[in-house]
Amino acid sequence: MNYRLTEGLSLCSAVALGMAISTGYPAGIVAAAGMPIACLTPASRKLAFRNTISYYLAGLWPMVSGAGHFTGSVPTAILFWAGTATLLSAPWALAWTPKRGLHCLWRVTLAGIAGIAPPLGLIGFISPLTGAGYLFPETGWAGLAATALLPGIILALPDSRSRICVRLALPAMVALAVGSHSLAPPEPRPPVNWIAVSTHFGDVSRPSQEFAAAQSIQQTVAASSARVLIFPEGMVPRWSNATGEFWRQTLADCRARGQILAIGAGLSRNATGTTATEVDLVKSYDFAAAIRALQVDDRQSPPPVNSGLDPSAPINADPFDNALLIQGTEFSTFYQRVPVPIGMWQPFSKRGVPLRLNSPGVIRMDGQRAAVLICYEGIAKRRKWQKLRRYVSE
Repeated sequence: MNYRLTEGLSLCSAVALGMAISTGYPAGIVAAAGMPIACLTPASRKLAFRNTISYYLAGLWPMVSGAGHFTGSVPTAILFWAGTATLLSAPWALAWTPKRGLHCLWRVTLAGIAGIAPPLGLIGFISPLTGAGYLFPETGWAGLAATALLPGIILALPDSRSRICVRLALPAMVALAVGSHSLAPPEPRPPVNWIAVSTHFGDVSRPSQEFAAAQSIQQTVAASSARVLIFPEGMVPRWSNATGEFWRQTLADCRARGQILAIGAGLSRNATGTTATEVDLVKSYDFAAAIRALQVDDRQSPPPVNSGLDPSAPINADPFDNALLIQGTEFSTFYQRVPVPIGMWQPFSKRGVPLRLNSPGVIRMDGQRAAVLICYEGIAKRRKWQKLRRYVSE
């Protein structure tokens, strides 16, 4: 086959695999397991790096808008996107070799591990190992190992000395895949009387939107017969004494009905404590008047006052914790462990959200154990595997 055509096909395959996994659909995630094949077949290390970075750039393009929201700067978001793709591509470029043989097995495996282990594991997006659960369900570490080894086995096929081992390994993996799919139990159902509430409130950092969101949540809670209601991250931008007072009646009603609320909220880290005077001040505040002021028609509202704040500033300017608040008949706080790097977690700075690698990853709620993934943790695969391991071992 023509050299240029072969290299062009491998590049197009890498880009297509990146776009496929970016959709989040199971088929795309499974297809991405073939990424090492598309990226390590070129004739030079330079071309291998080109294919690999093209895969990551294509798969991580949604990061630009998301990172732009957290950083408040599109150029910074683009830099983060390109930098992440470059760093994640490096292990695969180092793993490239012009020879084909059994050494492809350890090269591909080590490159895959490098992308999910610290320090790269903190930005371990769209790893080709992500599809292990779909390819080999209910097989645990064996399925993960098979997913890591499979591309290396295929790359070793051209080597005649490796064919005996490869011919034994491929049927074994096919048998593992078929057996795991046929013996896997049905997909687990959510706990009875648990519901996750999907919301569309827009920018809740604006006071009027935050108030509308809080009202909507409270109305949803009042109308629901579910035992546990789960609301998304950041539903309450900053939970404070005043917020608790505003929610006091709703939470009292929840306790009376035996309900548990799980609410995504930000907790300020500026305050060092709460005095009795502060509590009295909050309780004496006229919330009814404030609500009427928020509900008044825009034409009757006073002109805006310059607060001195930059409206384009990033949302994480002040130090805070991104948390899941458990309220109602149970009370606890779950802190996000791995915030978005740069956008939320800002190394060597006291601003933003702290990194909490050693914090618990599993909580008990309504008699159930639940592994919690907040925002960035849902796509950082190392976090998922750590939580799964802790969930199974506890």
